[in-house]
This record gives sequence, C-alpha cells and structure tokens, in this order.
Amino acid sequence: MSAIVISLTIISVWLFGLGNSATIIHNSILSTSIISGSFLLFTTYGLYNGYKLKDNLGGITDRFRLKSIKKIIESVANLFNELADTGSGADNIIGYIISIILWIIVSIVIGILFWVFSTVLWGVILIFSAMLYWIYFRALRLVFKQSYVCKGKLIKSLTVGSFYTLLYNANQQ
Repeated sequence: MSAIVISLTIISVWLFGLGNSATIIHNSILSTSIISGSFLLFTTYGLYNGYKLKDNLGGITDRFRLKSIKKIIESVANLFNELADTGSGADNIIGYIISIILWIIVSIVIGILFWVFSTVLWGVILIFSAMLYWIYFRALRLVFKQSYVCKGKLIKSLTVGSFYTLLYNANQQ
C-alpha cells in the first residue's frame, strides 16, 4: 500500500507541476492533499468491504537481538590503554617498528569502531521502524474497528473515512 501511495503522489505532483513552477508551499499542500485523498479512498474502501486488521507480527523484540556493546567498548578501551603505554617516544628502529604495528592496530580498531557504530545505527533504525509500525497499525486498527458498522454501507463508510481522514490530517497552528 505504501508503494502505491508514494508512486501516486510522485506521479501526481509531477503531472500537476509540469506547466508551472510552484512554490514549495504549494507543492507540499498539493502532495498532502493527494495523500489525504488516497487515505480517504483507502479507508472508505476498507470500511465498505468490512476489512479488519490482525496483528500477526507479534513482539518486535522477539525477532531482533542486540548484542552487548558494552563489552566491546570496554575491550577496545583496554586495548587503547595498553597500546598507549607501549610505544611512546622511542627513536630507534624498535620504536619505528612498534609505531608501525600500533598504526596498523589502531586502524583495525577504528574499523571495528565503525562496525560497532553501524550496528548501533541499525539497531536504532529497527527501533524507530517498530515504533512507526506500532503507531500506524494502531491508527488503522482504530479506523477499521468501525468496519462491522460500515460493511456494505457506502455513505456510512464515506462518513467514517472522512472523519478519520480529517482527524489524522488536522493541522493545529
């Protein structure tokens, strides 16, 4: 459904904007209106046909396991402390070799830190995705709770769909 709404919005804004150059405010109002109209049609159609939503995803925390990053950070900090004491200020060939080895080790540690950062970033993305899923699912479930009243009744479906469309698109200024 999301892909349909996104492609419909892009095509509509592009088609309506071919002949003129509108401001960004005008374009945002146009795209919001198209999304609102699509939402109205979606909810009216779903209410008229008596659709219901079922939560089949379950607990989001059951699907993803985040490893303990604290242990990784502590081991990296200990490695930095040990390496900082090893090669400080030697002006002979052994000091240069230790410096090169430390340079390679620090490069590897920085690579590992980037890997840890990307893991944390993916964890945050998953958490935000789960929150958005929960918010949208609850909102749509609230709409489709009315489907037993609206099934087969076009005017009632249109009224309830219009109410929730206005409710979800209300702009307070």
